[in-house]
Amino acid sequence: MKQYTHAWLAFMAIKRLQYAQIPESLKADAASLVKWFHDYRDFVIKGSWYPDKVFKDMKTSHIIKYRPDPSSTDDEFKKLPSALMLYKLGKKSPLYGKPFAIDEGNLADRCESLAHGIIDSFKMLRMEERGNPISPSNNHIAMRFFILSHYIADCHMPLHCDCRAFSSGEDIHGFIEAQWDAQVRKSYQLDTANERFFYDPDGYPLKKKITPLMELVEDDVVHREYSHPWGTGNDNTWDYMSAISQYSYLMAYRMIPSQYDETNLTKQLYQTTEEWNHFEEYSRYIFSDAIDSIARVWLHVWVRYRKWAAGKE
Repeated sequence: MKQYTHAWLAFMAIKRLQYAQIPESLKADAASLVKWFHDYRDFVIKGSWYPDKVFKDMKTSHIIKYRPDPSSTDDEFKKLPSALMLYKLGKKSPLYGKPFAIDEGNLADRCESLAHGIIDSFKMLRMEERGNPISPSNNHIAMRFFILSHYIADCHMPLHCDCRAFSSGEDIHGFIEAQWDAQVRKSYQLDTANERFFYDPDGYPLKKKITPLMELVEDDVVHREYSHPWGTGNDNTWDYMSAISQYSYLMAYRMIPSQYDETNLTKQLYQTTEEWNHFEEYSRYIFSDAIDSIARVWLHVWVRYRKWAAGKE
């Protein structure tokens, strides 16, 4: 995903925590995270783009590359919250339950590490005296939240979880992400000179002529069911992101069938396929699921910190 897409997803995750039906037991936590976030919103675009612009760990930490492998003994697909569309569609895939192999990538590990690092940073901030040079600042921690959102979003990009090399050839990967970035640019007012969005009165990206796709996603942000648990059998960020990557792999084969790879699929041919007719539908699911996951992971991190701060962990 491109720069403004990543930043928009992070904003929508906070909007979801503010306006969706959050369980009563988590409302105070969600409200405090939303309030804290708004003090650092000008850093979203820069922070969410650090992994691509500065870290440049694309070959390892932005991917988990799956492929069908009849010789493998791995055929277990994890469970996810039932509201996630990638989960619903993935279970209908002909590859669901079939053996697979993972060739490369540590994206789930990266997400788990960042989530722990944010909690540790909060603990250091609370333990050290104000102004202590070894203590992280709230600005630094906010940047880590936005960095984490980038990796979570990448896990929802199906081609980050597909061994077919679609960044080669005609770069179908880049073509898809350009379509998504165009949707953001058409729909929201960008202050490109200052690397930020213009804001509406509630502090979220200011809409201009919003596209039908983005209108649907905005509706999902508020009205889709919010479920805080990771999904049956998942205990932490790593488990959850590993499960997401499995269903992104299945989604890749729904978006681009198995007869195609980087050697025989052009942009022109792709736009004549039946799958292209569903491109906006699939894009909605990918966006809405990514927003849901960013909100879920962020809130889990925030709750764990607040429990520690209250002496409950």
